[in-house]
Amino acid sequence: MKLTASLAAALGALAVLSPLTVASQSAEARDLSLGEAGFEPRGTSDCDLPVRKHHHKGKKHRKAKQVKATVNSLSSGRNRNHQHKTSSARPSSYYPDTKGSSTQPKSSAPVSSSSSGSTGSSGSTGSTGSTGTSGGSSSLSSFEQTMLEMHNADRAKHSASALTWDSTLASAAAKWAAGCQWKHTPNNPYGQNIAAGTAGDFGAKDSCSMWYDEVSQYSFASGAYSDATGHFTQMVWKSTTKLGCAIQDCSASQMGLGSQGSATYVVCNYNPPGNVIGQFLQNVFST
Repeated sequence: MKLTASLAAALGALAVLSPLTVASQSAEARDLSLGEAGFEPRGTSDCDLPVRKHHHKGKKHRKAKQVKATVNSLSSGRNRNHQHKTSSARPSSYYPDTKGSSTQPKSSAPVSSSSSGSTGSSGSTGSTGSTGTSGGSSSLSSFEQTMLEMHNADRAKHSASALTWDSTLASAAAKWAAGCQWKHTPNNPYGQNIAAGTAGDFGAKDSCSMWYDEVSQYSFASGAYSDATGHFTQMVWKSTTKLGCAIQDCSASQMGLGSQGSATYVVCNYNPPGNVIGQFLQNVFST
């Protein structure tokens, strides 16, 4: 009885082990067949790794194309902007309540500021005659006449008296413009607006239009100073009585308008200066 039970147990163990042995042999046989056929069994090969790497390369390649396209798009956008940009960014300067003392204008590129000086150099156009009247003067150039007329037309909309042309202010503007520096004149006792553009006909009309267009952003109710509207408020500042401007040929790169080509630089000085903190309600009126 014990012998029979032992034999049965041995046969049972053999029956359990046999499938494992057969499975092992079958796997080895499959491995051998795959090896002879030039393949490797699944799970032991990294054949899918190159595929994954290939996909990664494809993703990088596509991403590189996307980045390049984005850069090209930005570049073309900047080029269009350079062609059409027509002005500076912010007001001439602002002053505290105390008359006679001034602070440096808040600045961020491009800005406008104040200037002083004497007769400009070759290439810039300032006043060459005597002080003009509110209606203009026969001694003024076409640029100067247009500047004066456009300022006075805009001032009339806001109940501000007409400006007169001042040769001292114009000479100071010409001197500063001749240096082709896209910034304010340091320690300038005058108010100042600047503008620049790459269009071939850029000049008085574009500059004045751009400055005056800031009116849409100005709050007449609050009468507060703003970098975004300082050109406009200086133009129509009631207490300002004199104007002098100059125009200068510069390079586009000097004006921050691209690395190639030319640009036109416009500088206007105002006296007395506007944008006096605390005096906006008394000097800037709605239409």
